[in-house]
This record gives sequence, C-alpha cells and structure tokens, in this order.
Amino acid sequence: MARKSKKEINLSTNTCKWKVGLYLRLSADDGENYESDSITNQREFIYQYLNQEENIFIGEEYIDDGFSGTTFNRPGFKQMIKDITNEKINTVIVKDLSRLGRNYIEVGNYLEQVFPLYNIRFIAINDDIDTVKKPNSISNIIVPIKNLMNDEYARDISQKVKSALLSKSKEGKWVGGTAPYGYMKNPENKHQLIINPDEAKIVKTIFRRSLKGDGRIKICKYLNNNFVLCRKEIQRRNKRNLSLSDTTIERRYFWGTTTIGRMLENEAYIENLTYNKTGNFSYKSTRQIKKPRSEWIIVEDTHEAIIDKKTFDKVQKEIVERYHPRSETKNESIYNGILKCNDCNSAMSKQTDNRSGRNYNYYTCLKHRISNDCSMHKFDADELDEIVIKAIRQQVKLVMSLDKAITTLEEDQGQTNSLQSYKTKVSNLEIELEKLKRLKKMAYEDWKFEKISKNIFLENNQDYDNRIDIIVNEIKFFSNKLNNTQNIIKKDEQWINKFRRNKNIRKLTSRTIKELINGIYITNDNNVRIVFNFQDEYKKTIEFLNTIGDKI
Repeated sequence: MARKSKKEINLSTNTCKWKVGLYLRLSADDGENYESDSITNQREFIYQYLNQEENIFIGEEYIDDGFSGTTFNRPGFKQMIKDITNEKINTVIVKDLSRLGRNYIEVGNYLEQVFPLYNIRFIAINDDIDTVKKPNSISNIIVPIKNLMNDEYARDISQKVKSALLSKSKEGKWVGGTAPYGYMKNPENKHQLIINPDEAKIVKTIFRRSLKGDGRIKICKYLNNNFVLCRKEIQRRNKRNLSLSDTTIERRYFWGTTTIGRMLENEAYIENLTYNKTGNFSYKSTRQIKKPRSEWIIVEDTHEAIIDKKTFDKVQKEIVERYHPRSETKNESIYNGILKCNDCNSAMSKQTDNRSGRNYNYYTCLKHRISNDCSMHKFDADELDEIVIKAIRQQVKLVMSLDKAITTLEEDQGQTNSLQSYKTKVSNLEIELEKLKRLKKMAYEDWKFEKISKNIFLENNQDYDNRIDIIVNEIKFFSNKLNNTQNIIKKDEQWINKFRRNKNIRKLTSRTIKELINGIYITNDNNVRIVFNFQDEYKKTIEFLNTIGDKI
C-alpha cells in the first residue's frame, strides 16, 4: 500500500518540479531474481538514481509486496493511480518495466494511454526509459518486446508452478495452503496431513448429525449454540490472546452452511486427496471454473481417515436426495443478496410451512437460524412483495417527475446557449494550450542551438509552465461544468430509463429488484427499510434543478 516519505533529493519542496511516486513490487513469480528484486533493494536502487537528478522530491512510495505482475488489482498500484488523478504526483519511477507489471496489454495501455493522458513522467531505470529526458524511449521498439518477454515469463512461471504442484499431488502429497478442518500439517513434513484430535471430534459430530437427518442449517445452529468455535474464530482469539472458553466474549465468526456443505463432501476425511477440481481461465485470471470429475486427480490412502467410507457414502447419498430436488420446489427467493436483517446484516432466508393444505412463505434471519445471536425477524413473503411493489411505484413517480423537469430544461434555449458557451470556451482554451506548448518547445530548441541563453530559456520556460498550468485548470473547470450539465440534462440517461421501464410494474422479478434496489432491511419490529440504487444520481439531479430555479 502507499506510504509517505519525507526524503528530499537535492532540492527543497519549494523548487521541486517533479513530484515522484516510487512504485515497488515483489512476488513469488520473480523466481531466481526474488532476492535481487526485494523491496529494499528496489528502493535503494531508485534512490541512488534519483540522487543524480534535479528538481526531484519523493512524496509517495507505493508498495505491493506479494502481488503478481499479471494483474493490476493491487492496492499499492490502485492508490498510485488515484494519486495521479488527484495530481499528488506527476512522475512514476520503477526499477524496470517488469515491476510495473507482466501483462503485455495492460502495461502497454498504461504507458501509451493512461500516463500521457495525465502528463505523467515515467522512468524505468534499467530499461533506459524517461519520457521527459528521452521522449522517444517509450516508443522504442524494444519496449513492447520487453513487455512481451515479461508477459511470457509470467506465463512460463505459472506453468512451471502448476506442473510442480500437479506432480507432487499425484504422489499423494498435500500441496494446499491451510489443511482441511480436522487435520493439520505434519510439523516434520508439510506435505503430509495428520489428525488434529480436537477438530476431528467436531468432524465426526457433523457427519453423525447429518446421518440423523439434520440439514446444514440445523448443524450450524447446534455448533454455534453449543459454543463450538469455528477455526476462524479460534484463530482470531489466539491472535488477540482471548480466552477460547469465555462465552461472554463477542463472537465475530460463526459456523456457516457453506463450510458445513464443503466438509460433508470432502473426501479428505476418508484418506483421499483430491486436486484439480477447479482451474483458472488463464494465468492472468483469478476467476475459478469447476472441472468435471473425470479431470480430478484423486489419490487414495494418503493419510489417516476420520470418517469411515461407509458413513461417508451414506451422507453423500442423503445430500443428493436432500438438496438436488431443490430446484423443483421453486422456493428460491427473488430477493437473494438484497433482503437482509436490519440488526445483524445477515441474509433473510425464505422458508415454507404447510398450513391446512396450503403453503405459507415467510422470511427469517439466517443468523437466528444458525445461532441465537439475533432475533427471528419473521416476515410474511406476500406482504413483503406488496410493500416492495408499492415502494417501487412511488420511486418511479418521483423519478418520472425529475424526467419531466429535465425535459423542460432540455428545451430551454437559455440552457442550450449555456452548454454551447462551455463548449466554445473549452475549445478556445485547448487551442491556446497547444500554442503555448509549441512556444515552449521552440524556446527549448532555441536554447539547444544557442540562440538564447540558459537563463532566458529557464525564465521563459517557467513562464510557459505557469500559463499552461492556469489554462489546464481552466479547461478542467469548464469541462467539468460541461460534462455535469450534459449528463444531467440527458433525457435518455441510463438510470432514469431503468425506472421508466418499470412504470407499470405489476409483478416482481429478481432482475427488477436487483436493477432498482440496493438493499431491503427487515427490523425486529417488522418495519421494512428499502434503499434504492442511483441515490447519488438522484440527489445530483435534484441539486442541479434547484440551482436553475425559475428556468424550469
């Protein structure tokens, strides 16, 4: 993540022209260069280089330690881009291009599009790239070739790591991270699983209750209510030196149905290790895809079993009978991911009771179902549907009234003239900006060919920079005015269209709910709180319309 640095190079902040951001990255995919590319070595290398530069001040360091170069979803990098857009830095420096990233297409995009867009000076020391001192260095043919080499290196490392793990897994060695619940890694051999006696008792309890007919929710509730701490809660308490037996300490983590479901289907409990059950679309992607059982790697008798195979097979049969017909019950909630308990923020799950031959549907707090740490929040499903439809209709009316006001505004000739005025202003400023840039370049050439002295060049250059800064700020100001006005008075704006097409809503669908609603919250006293999407857009439109007052 980003870290501030107060170190100055040569000049004080008052005379600094280049506000530098150091970007440092290291990951396991750096292979044999891991040590030489350590964060400390990268930092020292860059400081040595900058000590020879003028007009430099290091304002920020951005560090991604342990993040692959194949993805740009890194906290330090994202903070650096944010600071670039906020003009906190105007220079980015790295040891070499591979530190910036190993994704050929994305690196090229930042070098050729993003950095020039924000007038960022980019320096890659080992690759002899400096977009100010050597403007042509970024377009040198060797740059895309090096990016391709870095990309290929990441792909090759990914393949080698994958092959090594598959080879070990076929030998029956444990190559995962955390051991399955009920086991731990052998302290003398990290590739071998041994039984964790305390956790193994819980595993047996879970399978025993499943055989009795308890579903995942009932099993969760039994464990949580009997103060059986899940592994994550135990780890949290150990880390903070909290008692494992004190029931008065607030629990942050509970047993969940997903965890129970995975445990009941885990063949590790019958001495088998299964690998290659999922994979990535590519070495650049973190998205997992499920693979058919025919592609799994299953190695039997690799460690001591906790559950006998007969019991395990019975549980698998009951799981199929219990959960697979679920799609035929049509009991899926259209509020999935949207309906929540107002007190604990847990999901509200749909339940069905049969009363006098008819089904009665209702929602209850999921946390209440798996533990006693929250109240039921029971709410009738049909009543909720009526409330939501009524709320949507009311919200649609409000948005349509805004739409009508926007239409009036769009037809107002004075506002149209105002838009044209902004466009003309921006256009004229951009012409003036290009003229100043040409004059600045000519002054540089005059100095290089000794037509003017260095002092005159520096004086003129500073004057041009000051005027360019003023114009750039003016362009930004009027462009924002233009964009904000255009976005707001657009009758066909996407968010308004989503409400418009639900003007005559009669039946709720999952798509409609997710499109219009951010969250629905049920309180303990059976009140319903609905938070609609596009709140910021709605408020911004109201504020804009209020500013023009009599014009509409």
